[in-house]
Amino acid sequence: MKVPYQKMADINPGSYKWFAGFAISVIILIILIAYLFFHALSENQLAAKMQFLNNQVQFASGEIEKDFRSMYDNMAFFTNNLEPWNLERNSDEQLAFDRRTRRIFNNNRDIIDSIIFVFPEQIISFHFNDQNNYIKTEHEDIKEVPVGSKNELRFINANHQIEIIVKINLKRYLGNKLSSFYVSTLGEKLIFYDDELLVVNENTPQSGVILDPNTLTKLTKDIENGLKGDYKGLFKDNNTNGNSFQAIIHQYPFNLYPLENQFAVIFLQDKQLITAEIYVTYFSLFLALFLLLIFVILILYKFIKNSQFANRELAVKAAEINELFRRQTLLLQESKGFIYFQEADGTMSSVDKEVEDVLGYSQEDFVLNYKQNISPKEADALNSLIAESIENKTETITFEFHFLKKTGEWIRVKIFEKLFFDKNGDFVGNVGICTDIEDKYQSEQELKMSENRLRAVLKSLPDIIFIYDHSGVFIDYYVQNQKLLISPASGSIGKSISEVLPDPTNKKFMEVFEKTVETGQMQTIELEMVLKIGKRIFETRLFKLDEQRVISIARDITGQRLWEKGLLEAKTAAEQENQAKSEFLANMSHEIRTPMNGLLGIIELLFNTTLSQKQKEYLEVIKDSGNALSSIINDILDYSKIEAGMMTLNLNVFNFREEIEKNFKIFLALIKKKEIRFSYHFGPMMPDFIETDKDKLGQVLFNLIGNAIKFTPVGGEISIHISRESVIKDNIMIYFAIKDTGIGIKEDKISSLAQPFVQVDGSNTREYNGTGLGLAISKKLIELMGGDMEIESEENVGSTFSFTIFGKIWAPDEELTMNTTIESVEEWDWKEMAEDFPLEILLVEDNLINLQFMEMLMKELGYNYEVAMDGKEALEKVGEKQFDLIFMDIQMPKMNGLQATEQIRKLSEYNVTKIIGLSANAFHENIKEAKDAGMDDYLTKPIKIGEIAKKIEECYQDQKKGVSRPSDL
Repeated sequence: MKVPYQKMADINPGSYKWFAGFAISVIILIILIAYLFFHALSENQLAAKMQFLNNQVQFASGEIEKDFRSMYDNMAFFTNNLEPWNLERNSDEQLAFDRRTRRIFNNNRDIIDSIIFVFPEQIISFHFNDQNNYIKTEHEDIKEVPVGSKNELRFINANHQIEIIVKINLKRYLGNKLSSFYVSTLGEKLIFYDDELLVVNENTPQSGVILDPNTLTKLTKDIENGLKGDYKGLFKDNNTNGNSFQAIIHQYPFNLYPLENQFAVIFLQDKQLITAEIYVTYFSLFLALFLLLIFVILILYKFIKNSQFANRELAVKAAEINELFRRQTLLLQESKGFIYFQEADGTMSSVDKEVEDVLGYSQEDFVLNYKQNISPKEADALNSLIAESIENKTETITFEFHFLKKTGEWIRVKIFEKLFFDKNGDFVGNVGICTDIEDKYQSEQELKMSENRLRAVLKSLPDIIFIYDHSGVFIDYYVQNQKLLISPASGSIGKSISEVLPDPTNKKFMEVFEKTVETGQMQTIELEMVLKIGKRIFETRLFKLDEQRVISIARDITGQRLWEKGLLEAKTAAEQENQAKSEFLANMSHEIRTPMNGLLGIIELLFNTTLSQKQKEYLEVIKDSGNALSSIINDILDYSKIEAGMMTLNLNVFNFREEIEKNFKIFLALIKKKEIRFSYHFGPMMPDFIETDKDKLGQVLFNLIGNAIKFTPVGGEISIHISRESVIKDNIMIYFAIKDTGIGIKEDKISSLAQPFVQVDGSNTREYNGTGLGLAISKKLIELMGGDMEIESEENVGSTFSFTIFGKIWAPDEELTMNTTIESVEEWDWKEMAEDFPLEILLVEDNLINLQFMEMLMKELGYNYEVAMDGKEALEKVGEKQFDLIFMDIQMPKMNGLQATEQIRKLSEYNVTKIIGLSANAFHENIKEAKDAGMDDYLTKPIKIGEIAKKIEECYQDQKKGVSRPSDL
């Protein structure tokens, strides 16, 4: 239907009245919206400022604590490492002490007023005067020291009877720290210090701050309890204009250990001035809304002008409604539904044609016979529901039931009915929607069956299973063995975890439970429970079943833990056994090496006397036997250290070619004796200097070359090839191949050859003797140096032993660190060396054989020396006379060598004396203990004459150069 066009003059004047009323309503609405928006923005601005103050006060407290703790730790470290002789030595030592003190002052200038050092014989104070000059003052008595600030810290070094008193200025420190934090021009920064509020003005905290009593009481209580807080209350600063204002206040307590005072940082802000900053914004906003109002009025005017077209638009909308109705019909068809209408007496008045697609019935057939096709079991329930809804004036009902289709198939349907009542409340009919939900119903039934199957599985599990809601209340359980519970499972339903489990197990369990709910991730906890059948250990896993439930699965692992405990006890026993073995080896080393030291030393001295050829031969046999015994002992101890994991690398920088050739020269006499053709070749681009463990490389070469010579017959041949391969930058892998024409090894023996105590010929009548440890030690040392060893051999043809080690190239012009040395082979005559290297020597030794050996040796060297039989006698000798060099045995009665060395080092005038330890213990930890006690070097027995002579010469050279023992500080 077309609507005729109307001119503007035809418009009803009443429309303009309506328009004026609408405009006034809009103005009122905009004013209301502006007020509400202003209020919301003000609250948001206030919340943002509160969050800013909270972050600032927390950060400020942390900075104050951190800087004060740093100062305290520095002073504690300084105190623990301070000794009285710091001031008793040369001027350089005193200057270093003064510099360290001033450095502490400079690093903590805001905190420290003065530092007072109270030594046993002297009192010294340091402070800055008013002209900011650094002043050091010596005092006769502590009473002469200026009082300074009232706060002080005391640090005591009980071992050296030293006390340090640090005068601190807390107000200056706190004021300077807070000055670096921004609050705004409208805020204040305060310090809570011993129940007093101090406002920070020009970096100086001052009193005169007033808070309203309620806010002050709450703030003080929170600080005493160590709680941070935020508050709103009245604030007044008498140091400024004295005006009061409503403030938002944030405080964060902190501690300045070891001070017992109560501290807190407090930032506050004028609440009214926060919101005052946004007034300009709201003025602009209101102007914008006014312009928007004008725009809306123009739009409404345009709307009235065009109202004459309303009828035409109405027709268009009617068409759209029809289209929507058509689409609704399509939607019902897609959802397998249809619409029906019923009268008040229950008769069907009409039904949509979609009923034929859903149920197969025609519209007429369904209207007449629909009641007959409802499931008899559910018809009564449906009729009762309808009757109850009519009686209660319920407007809508929903129900599900089975309906018989035309094909004879029962399906599940769902109805939704709207009931209509007249003005008197009488039921007049209803309209309903019937939907086929068979697919959904079958899915739900399958889900129920799955849940039932899951329940059956849970019930068959041997674990203890409980299900809880998110508050920790028991709602279900699956338990096979009730004996594993504290109480019957049925009694737990409806109770909380805290009620069922005993204390403190319930608290521990609830912590894990709450973490499971919060994170949604599975958590595991181990619980120990005392049951009627005894103590049991349970491993419990908790995880979320869904958004409402949490499940716990507990398993009895008591047997497993007992087994693990047995393993731990076995491991402890093995470690104790290994410790006993190490102690045995150490004792064996000492007991064998001590007499060996005297034996081999005297044999070496005998070679320098006039002997017949026969006597020399006899001595050679004795010397070779002693060296062989020493080698066996060294092999056993080395392998024990490797097996215990105590062998570590000692990196050196050395001339590679010279060191390798030095190892070759050791076997020169034996090679000539067996007329072996010996050759070696260095590959291209071999570096001059490398960094690796020189001694362990030498030990590997000694073992492998020694084996090659041992098993190569007279007239045989040995060749050695050495090459390199670059890895990363200056790092290289060095390759060694030692090839001989010896007896070879059977193929089935090669794999076990590197195992300890294994030899190719293990019989008592074997031709070649040895411990069987050389290859095992070599393999372990090679692996320690980052390489590997391979063996190729053919019986009666020969063998090739090849290995690699990891090293680093050093350029000749690189500066070597204090831990690296470049050594070269140097031969020299040590007889009568006392003329060239005069020293005062003290020998501390309790073994008579070793004393006899040292007496003969010193006579050969030309020295007059003194002897002490134990550590106590050594201390007496040192107190009577200044010695240049002390040879100190480790194991002695009354006082051992380590204790004696520590006592000597406490005497400052003897720090220049060199102390060299002599011991039969060759383990790394023994050497470390000696160095820690204050020894400069360590020689293991049996000791060679050349080693002692070399140490004497080194001591003399150091004294000549003016090199003293480095200070411990």
